[in-house]
Amino acid sequence: MRFDGARVVVTGSSRNTGLGIARRFAAEGARVAINGTDPAHVDAAVASVPGAVPAVADLGTACGVRTLFDIVDRELGGVDVLVNNAAHLGLGPTFVDVDDELLEAVMAVNVLGYYRCAQAAARRMIDQSTRGAIVNVSSNTAERPVRGRTAYCASKGAIDALTRAMALDLAPHGIRVNTVAPGYILTERWATLDPEVAARRRANAPLGEPASADDVAAAVLYFASLDAANVTGARLVVDGGVSVQLVPLGAEG
Repeated sequence: MRFDGARVVVTGSSRNTGLGIARRFAAEGARVAINGTDPAHVDAAVASVPGAVPAVADLGTACGVRTLFDIVDRELGGVDVLVNNAAHLGLGPTFVDVDDELLEAVMAVNVLGYYRCAQAAARRMIDQSTRGAIVNVSSNTAERPVRGRTAYCASKGAIDALTRAMALDLAPHGIRVNTVAPGYILTERWATLDPEVAARRRANAPLGEPASADDVAAAVLYFASLDAANVTGARLVVDGGVSVQLVPLGAEG
């Protein structure tokens, strides 16, 4: 197994895509820290992932990041792979009506949280002499924005830039840093979508379907594995072809 005995931290992993990523690592032999802010969700996720440990922490604060890695040190004894997946979705008003509270909340999780978690993990990897891997989960909206999500899109663009800069600084330590950029992902939110909206989203994807959690996990595990031993600062888009088209099917003019 590719990750036999590896110590893996997946942020935002108590539900949806993050949980799918955690399950894939565990299936390949890793010990995984499951992170989330709701203890009930974290406990339920841990029960479904063999060998996983709970790590309840709010990564929108510096204190929360310290709490996470205190748990990681105690329960896993270190970290070999970090997957930055936790996200604030930034749902709300359009640009001119976004207030400071929403903007700061999005940036606190999606940018500062990623930065702080990566810094904490990298310091441990260096101390351990581990040639580790950090995978940041970004979004295709970093380059192809959607309406009404300016704070979110800006945060994802920052993640992409942060990945490239981290890759340079950490390369001398043998630590690789890469980004996976999904588009539409099948999550529990899809159950609440209007059927017409869901159909339109599928039509927007040239391959006809949104990504599953397993699709995203496969890309994350590739970057974390020795299959990508000479890959750093890279960005892999997993969006069914959404971002390669000029306009979606049926909208040509």
